Amino acid sequence: MSSRKPDYGRYQHLESFIHLSKDAIWCYEFDIPMPISLSEEEQMEFIWNHSIIRECNLAMAQFYGYLSVHEIIGKYLKDLVTLKSVFLLRKFIQSTYQLENYEYIVDLSDGNQRVFLMNSHGQVEDGFLVRIWGQQIEISSIRESEVKLSGLLRFSQIVTEVSKTFVHSKAELVSDAIQFALEELGKYSRADRVFAAEISSDKQFLSVTHEWVLDGIPSLFEVGTKLPIAKMNPERLGILASDGVIHIADTSQMLDEPWHLDLFKRAEVRSILVVGLRDEGSVIGILGITTFERIGNWSEETKRLLGLVAGFISQGLVRAKNEIKLMKKEKVLQRFYSDVKEDLALAKLTQEAWVAKDFGEIPNVKIQSRFLPYDEIGGDLILYEKPTNDCIDIFFGDISGHGISSALVSGIAAVSFKKHSKLESTPADILAAMHLELKTIIFKHHISACVLRLFPKERRVEFSFAGHPPVVFWKESERVMKLVKDEMYPILLLDSWQGKTISKTFDPGDRLLLYSDGIYELEEEGGGYIGLDIFLQELSEMISVSENTETLIQKMIANCLIDKDRIIHDDIAVLFLEF
Repeated sequence: MSSRKPDYGRYQHLESFIHLSKDAIWCYEFDIPMPISLSEEEQMEFIWNHSIIRECNLAMAQFYGYLSVHEIIGKYLKDLVTLKSVFLLRKFIQSTYQLENYEYIVDLSDGNQRVFLMNSHGQVEDGFLVRIWGQQIEISSIRESEVKLSGLLRFSQIVTEVSKTFVHSKAELVSDAIQFALEELGKYSRADRVFAAEISSDKQFLSVTHEWVLDGIPSLFEVGTKLPIAKMNPERLGILASDGVIHIADTSQMLDEPWHLDLFKRAEVRSILVVGLRDEGSVIGILGITTFERIGNWSEETKRLLGLVAGFISQGLVRAKNEIKLMKKEKVLQRFYSDVKEDLALAKLTQEAWVAKDFGEIPNVKIQSRFLPYDEIGGDLILYEKPTNDCIDIFFGDISGHGISSALVSGIAAVSFKKHSKLESTPADILAAMHLELKTIIFKHHISACVLRLFPKERRVEFSFAGHPPVVFWKESERVMKLVKDEMYPILLLDSWQGKTISKTFDPGDRLLLYSDGIYELEEEGGGYIGLDIFLQELSEMISVSENTETLIQKMIANCLIDKDRIIHDDIAVLFLEF
């Protein structure tokens, strides 16, 4: 016989724990012990009839609607529940009177549910079940949190996948992206149908363009084509325009809207939830989810997802339409560009004839030219003509602008110069005559020019300036730069033009340089333009260190394009005369 005494303190602590626990704890005893040899059905009826509550806590009493433990002690199980409702009893018997963390759900009258974990143990003595201990733990809040978390994860996953699909879809695949979005939205919302409908370009009709439906559910395509917008409820259209949501829980109740009622009957739509597809504040269509027979009570998360998916679809539709328009325009532009490219190639060949490179053998003078076009077609001209055997006229011109129009003006100016070179007595007269002739046919261009009349035997040159930069000359022995200039404005710029002729005689070994303004209208990499004054300073230094004309030309080109990281914005033309 044991000498240990009962530890009543421990028992008191255990009893306190049971009665203070928020989980239901109980003990059923049988008024007559139950033979475990009975059949399953007999055991269920026996337990229901002969189980008496001997011990329980307040949580157990309150679960059955009692205010205190004393009110429920001594009650039979049959006093608390019906035999048909004791679905756990069969599981208890089948599990040899043992349930461990068995989860079950109780449906409440208000439509909500409570979730419990059941732990129960039956005490068997000599082949008889004499009592049952049990504990039930409510885990409703845990399961609710798990469901919400799972829903949020699914929500996030859908948004991520749908957005990625639209971002990576080309214009011709946007329709597939929309179909994927509808399917994901349908599965998440547990809808019978999900559809997207677009408004026609003339704003007169609405037509279903994409749809996802469950098997066995009728399609909306047949009844959802060319629906007249004029018959739709203007208040609901206003809601969609203001980024709102329309929820019609039961379309059969729309008795005051006969057109909509008839439409939903034909479409077999019981409940519908709709948001607008929008582009810069304008409604371009709708996105909706529907049910076939049941009332649709959609959660706020579903409404939120519907709005997000509508945003993706709206962007996809707009982008696809814009890209398709651009592709069509691009094809037109490609055909146009091909035609223009042929014209440019022909114009470029013609342009080359307007920049003289070979001046032939001229006594006492050697002439060289260089030309760097800014575009494929330049606007600079270097022409020469021999009006008599004793002189040569040189036209150094710069047509304003670039491209085909400048090339056309260049051709007209070239013909005019050659004509008036043979008719006029001085360079100023040539420019004045060209101005009078061309101003009646050229309106959007002007010409900066310098006309030289060279008398080789005398080494004499007559100059006339029309907005042209100063002519530079220097002696080979001294290499000190000097200028010939006149501030007269370009021809065709104003209604009248009257210039003057400047005459100068040069010595053997003298050098003469003409250049277009493109050579000093160079943009520095850090910003700003170098301008004429800086160019002339740099030119003076290049002249002083250049051994010959070819070296000077190379230094000038390098100064423009290589050495100082400058950007050209106009044609560059230079002309050298060596006496």
